[in-house]
Amino acid sequence: MNSASQQRQSVAQPYKTTVARIRNLRWNRLDGEELQVVMYLSWVAAVEFAEALRIALKLYPTHEGLREMAHGELKTKNLLLDDFTEAGDHHEFLGHFLRKHGLMDRMEARYGERAERYLAECRRLSEEDRAMTVFSREDELSGIFAEILKAPDWSALNLYAFQHYLSRHISFDTGEGGHHDLTSDFPVDERVAPFYTARLETFRLIPSLWDTMDDADNADQQRSATVLQ
Repeated sequence: MNSASQQRQSVAQPYKTTVARIRNLRWNRLDGEELQVVMYLSWVAAVEFAEALRIALKLYPTHEGLREMAHGELKTKNLLLDDFTEAGDHHEFLGHFLRKHGLMDRMEARYGERAERYLAECRRLSEEDRAMTVFSREDELSGIFAEILKAPDWSALNLYAFQHYLSRHISFDTGEGGHHDLTSDFPVDERVAPFYTARLETFRLIPSLWDTMDDADNADQQRSATVLQ
């Protein structure tokens, strides 16, 4: 294990409290319609991820692990499903199924303004910090995705594709030689905190994820302290 990876695992950095808050939201309460909102928000996040990954490639063009990881995220065929048969960025997979089943327009009408705010917050970060969020996400997102998969009802229209997306990403990122390993030599620090705060705030759109809107912060901080012990 390299020193950067050891530092990520051994130091309880404050941004990890926000990651734990996301992971500990009440994902197992979500119904199918709410999961469709999460799918839309995941598409928005994936659009930004592709932007940030291309920035990382520009900043670190000779890093072989990063280039290999990007090969599995951008213009790839590793998410083929049903009539999604062409190489594409991973956000294109989610966008395809949101549009195929007529959900994209409805989601954009209801939540597009909040999505644009999230994108603007991410794009305000420096290029170096956006690249760092990519390396951090390879550490953190698989744990969040595993919690989302604990939601009880995936029978609503198009959720089979979202379930496939989440499951495949867990397999891409974890295990020996996965995307996490390929970028684990990049250091990650508190500069990623604004990104995770922005990500957490998008989930305010789904009240059932929280204990109540008034006491969610206190409850999540208590759960986070338990996770980080």
